[in-house]
Amino acid sequence: MNWGVLIFVLIYEIATILGVGFIIARRNRGKVREGDFALAGKGLPTAQVGVTLALTMLGSAHIWGTTENAAGMGSIAVWFGIGCTVMMVVITQITGPWVRKIGTNTIPDLFGRLYGRKVRILIACVMGPLVFGCLCLETQCVAVTFMVCTGWPYFVGAIVGGIFGILYVLLAGMKEVSWLNMINAVFMYAALIIALIAMFICLPGNGWDDVAKGLTDTGNAWMLDIFGNKDLIIGFAIPTIFTTSMFQGVSQMGLQTCIAAEDVKAVKKSIWLAGPVNGLFCIIPALLGMAALALGYLKIGGNAMMMTPAMMLAILPKWVVALICASFLGALLSTFAMTSLCPSTIFAYDLYGGLYKPHASEKEKVKVMRIMIIIVGVAAIVLSNFQPTVVTTINWIFTWAVPMFVTLVFGLCWKRNTRATVITCVISWIANVVWITCDLQGRLGMPNFHQVYLCMIITMVVGLITFAAMPGSKPGYFRLSKEEKEATAAMKATHEA
Repeated sequence: MNWGVLIFVLIYEIATILGVGFIIARRNRGKVREGDFALAGKGLPTAQVGVTLALTMLGSAHIWGTTENAAGMGSIAVWFGIGCTVMMVVITQITGPWVRKIGTNTIPDLFGRLYGRKVRILIACVMGPLVFGCLCLETQCVAVTFMVCTGWPYFVGAIVGGIFGILYVLLAGMKEVSWLNMINAVFMYAALIIALIAMFICLPGNGWDDVAKGLTDTGNAWMLDIFGNKDLIIGFAIPTIFTTSMFQGVSQMGLQTCIAAEDVKAVKKSIWLAGPVNGLFCIIPALLGMAALALGYLKIGGNAMMMTPAMMLAILPKWVVALICASFLGALLSTFAMTSLCPSTIFAYDLYGGLYKPHASEKEKVKVMRIMIIIVGVAAIVLSNFQPTVVTTINWIFTWAVPMFVTLVFGLCWKRNTRATVITCVISWIANVVWITCDLQGRLGMPNFHQVYLCMIITMVVGLITFAAMPGSKPGYFRLSKEEKEATAAMKATHEA
């Protein structure tokens, strides 16, 4: 048991999470304003928008997922960070300003405004579980981090980490998350810089030269090249850019922070924080993973996920391990918090408030959200024991958003057709499931044909044909006049009432 590491990590997490949570909860005592818990009253300034966006999407795939990927693909693993930088541009410059300008509270509600109540429910029922899938992967990596800190069994780490993750958002909602993210962002990068220096000092032999030599001697010199090889560029790098940008560019997880911003300018300006803070992070985990592979820790750790923790415990000073674990946990818990808040927001606003009880008060919705945060958090702790490969699973989950992204763009900029939207989405989702579960990629001898390519082709072909040909289409939302938009909103409100 690494008592020193454990005590430092626990003190840091307890002090920040409980301290910030209780302070904000105390200030908000007795105030139940519209959207205060889920959306910070739509008042987040630029700095908090940028940092919260960065840390919301800086989780399992960036950290242990990248070290795991480095075992098989080397430095090209950092392309997940490159993909996330492109994603931040899409969120902060395109879809984020759209949703903030329109004024919606949830993405299913936005689809409802475009395509009607049935599509709103459909998107809510699909998007909620997808974000929950991300939550399960975050819990898995939180558990791994606690294993590094303590030597605890995996499940114990998941329980303790899950409790911290729930508390990260339960006390004061989005405001709590945003302020904790500001603290963790500063601490995280300071700790990682120290960790990187320590790694180069503490690596055995001639340090990184031995790592490079070890990879070269085993025929893996290509792992030192950020462009890897053609197969990985086609099968991993390019699909990662598409999946991250299209999923987070349309998901509640990616856009809830933009919805909570004080205005459109705050969203657009946040790119200068969100892009670098999120995108650069993958470099250090990739270096750690490559070092662990070259030094033979794949055998010691037992699998690609555990090789880097095994190396860190073996060669780094305990105080450096403590800093790394605390900083990793800060990032992971931030994502845990948002991936539990987002499906809870969808449930409270779109299913409970939109379907079951349309006239529910804000107090009732906050109560429902808190209950759901606990439920999804506990469920994620249980399900995190089934350990799929993190980045591969993330990319599969993200691919589900391809038809959502395309039909959102159609509905805003071109035309709206409810039946065409449903047909396009359902066909793409079925293809995605069949392609993976039946291993068509392997059976057809197309190892580099990622499912995102398949879903993109199907979505564009089916979407263009159905939207163009089906009767009953209406002009895109941005093509309506101000009066038509107000009339549409009024009709929607009357129909829901």
